Amino acid sequence: MAAPVQPAQPPTEGDAGPATNVTRTQRLVHIRELDGLRGVAALMVLFHHVLSTSYPVAGTRLIAQASALSKYGRTGVDLFFVLSGFLITSLLIKARHSPRYYQDFYWKRVLRVLPLYVVCLLGVALLQRGSLPGVLMAAFFLANFSSVFHIASTGPFWTLAIEEQFYILWPTVVRRRNVDTLQHWALLFGCGCMLLRLVAAWFGHYNYYLSFLRCDGLAFGALLACWFMQGGERLGGAPRERRTLALAPVAGVLLALWGFTAQPASVRGVALAAAIAQTGVTLLAGSIVGLLIRYRGAAALAVFRGPVLTFVGLISYALYMLHFYVLQVWDHVAGAPDTTSNAAFVERTLGILGISLALALLSRYVLELPALRLRRYVLPPHA
Repeated sequence: MAAPVQPAQPPTEGDAGPATNVTRTQRLVHIRELDGLRGVAALMVLFHHVLSTSYPVAGTRLIAQASALSKYGRTGVDLFFVLSGFLITSLLIKARHSPRYYQDFYWKRVLRVLPLYVVCLLGVALLQRGSLPGVLMAAFFLANFSSVFHIASTGPFWTLAIEEQFYILWPTVVRRRNVDTLQHWALLFGCGCMLLRLVAAWFGHYNYYLSFLRCDGLAFGALLACWFMQGGERLGGAPRERRTLALAPVAGVLLALWGFTAQPASVRGVALAAAIAQTGVTLLAGSIVGLLIRYRGAAALAVFRGPVLTFVGLISYALYMLHFYVLQVWDHVAGAPDTTSNAAFVERTLGILGISLALALLSRYVLELPALRLRRYVLPPHA
């Protein structure tokens, strides 16, 4: 996606300083490793729903082990958040001097997100009895607050809600601050979210569907974007960046292991363990994205540039949105999963995966690409 051409106008407030010398007339570097990582994240979430949320621990040894392992697949959502924060912030920084800054940004979001999102909302409203309150919450990108109002909400809408709520505020911050200052805002948002999680956990609360308890991944993705743009679209050149990329994954592993393996006896202890585990996962997700950017092109990362993962990454949005409903229909038609047969387990897993991939590819050509072609009517050339 090409960045808008820099117009002949004075910079906005706060744009002084060498940190803002970012070229906005060139196309943003395409990092294929991040395409592959997006595919990994989508598959992680799919297998989490297909296996961990469908099978009890009891069953054959294969089913029990696969189910236990796939429960960590929910952390694929955190990879999505960091990837989104990085990509969107990079594009916003490129376009920050455009007189059509807000108009272009929100048109891009509408054409990218809404077509499939609306189809999924209509499908849920028509096919799931009693779903209308949750659908209305999701229609206004408030699905992540459904539980606060005791409204049932299922599916992937809560993650889109967190992203869109973040992107109501963040573009204005990017527009009004230079990149050097912007990284401090991103760090403030990320660390503030972590602190709020600990405060909430102290009171026994850990609803991580709430934006202010889960937006640290988006913020740390934004921080990586600031470093990326400051370094001339390189990352890891400054000593602080190298130290962070070295220490963050270690801290992330330690915190996640402690949080996932702790066996607290109190409600407060359970909440604190969950908060610490979530912080560890966020640090790990940010580190993985940062390291793939830093070492893009390395032979060791070839798998992320390979055709399989980049293909899944290409259709990852549709795969993420649709697989949950494929799972529901499969189990409605075929009945409850059989926990005594490995053959039935493999058939169900591969069947749901295959149908989900096919529908995601169909969505790509029937919904997403036609919607993106409408950009020429609402966006300037090369936007």
